[in-house]
Amino acid sequence: MKASSARDIVFAHALETAAAHEALPTAERCTAITQECLHAQGKTRGGGRAAFEGFLQERAQRVIAAAQLPADIRAMARQRAGISRWMVLAVMAAAFALGFAGHAITDPHRVDLLSASLIGIVLWNLLVYALLLLTWLRSLVRRKKTVIAPLEPEQGQGVAVASGGWLQKLQARKWSVSRGTGLRKMALNFERNWWQINQRPRHAQWLVCLHLGAAMLALGALASLWLTGLTRAYQVGWESTFLSPPAVQTCLNLLFAPVQYLLGLAPWSLAQIQALQGWSAGDAADAGPRWVQLYSWLLGLMVVAPRLLLALWQGARVWWLSQHLALPLQQPYFQKLQRDWAGRATALLVQPYSLDITPEREAALRNHVAQSYGAGAQLALLPVLAYGSPLPDASAVDAQQVLLLNLAATPEAEIHGVLLAQVLNRWGAQTDVWLWAADFRARNSGAPARVQEREQLWREFVRSAGLNATLVPGAGVS
Repeated sequence: MKASSARDIVFAHALETAAAHEALPTAERCTAITQECLHAQGKTRGGGRAAFEGFLQERAQRVIAAAQLPADIRAMARQRAGISRWMVLAVMAAAFALGFAGHAITDPHRVDLLSASLIGIVLWNLLVYALLLLTWLRSLVRRKKTVIAPLEPEQGQGVAVASGGWLQKLQARKWSVSRGTGLRKMALNFERNWWQINQRPRHAQWLVCLHLGAAMLALGALASLWLTGLTRAYQVGWESTFLSPPAVQTCLNLLFAPVQYLLGLAPWSLAQIQALQGWSAGDAADAGPRWVQLYSWLLGLMVVAPRLLLALWQGARVWWLSQHLALPLQQPYFQKLQRDWAGRATALLVQPYSLDITPEREAALRNHVAQSYGAGAQLALLPVLAYGSPLPDASAVDAQQVLLLNLAATPEAEIHGVLLAQVLNRWGAQTDVWLWAADFRARNSGAPARVQEREQLWREFVRSAGLNATLVPGAGVS
């Protein structure tokens, strides 16, 4: 799905899940819009996912048009979720200035064969290339399914914000602190959800920025090298307390091997390296220009060209990811629309784990299903899976499969972790994990901090397994 279409759908979600406001369409109006879109499509509706996403896009546009929003909020909703072009230009300018100043300060009047600034740039980039290669190989060996975190409604009780680390926790704290009231609260909720949906293209944008910055750092050092040579005569040579001429010869031949191969140059002999030791005049009057050109070739081949290619690759990824954004179609908001669009109710197949389903618990589950998926949703309960038992093999079913866990239990990697891994492999990354919270809340009614700590613990545990966790509202979640 294109970014513009996904943005409209996320914004419509924010409008519909916000608190009642005179500027927002009512639930009755949204229902009428759904019927209008269905009648408009008529018999031309297809049966695939693309057709359903087209229905979502058309409906979102009508919901947005029905809202009486101020101009500033409408303008905010049209903004692209990514880093600004000015930010990219600022990073490139700062990197160029840093590279220029780094070389000008360390080697102001000479061409040092062992220049810390120039060789440091090359070695650092070689290390980055090695890390990128290892990361790519690791991704081939350990392929992870992409988890699409559900959109959080304005009340934000049924769904957890992704909290995989300190940065995500800080981001969630920022959203909770900065929230306002009314339309401002709705706008902030949209920004958070859109920021989350657009996470992968935004990450690729940052990589583009970093690769361009690395290329500009090398270009800045080369600019200093050439501009200084216009007004000053370079001294060429090297000096070292610990490296002998043979060691310097080996290091330089290894470092400049790509340049020597490309230009058809022979490796430097020991006599050539010894002639340049101690800042002597060198073996020819053109020693300075020759070494300036050689270092220019080295940085161009080892830094500038690879970084520009990597930036081009990441730019292509930004475009592709922006054209193929994925929405969490398994969450109740979209399931209700799926039911209306397809003309059938959502079917749920729930697998309880180490939790007896009493009549009271079953009634609470059915109430949650009716509220979240619509009155026509169908709930089927499988036999309870005993503690420590593996996930049973099951044939393909035409229903959304759900795992039900007890919040009162402490998550254990060797038990619950294995179970969640089986769920991920068999049922897919979009499988929802329900956390039954009624019993634990009842036993700890006087300790809300402990309840929140346990909820956060389970959310992070399920999230680390590549799945989405949902606290069942019918279980008493406030």
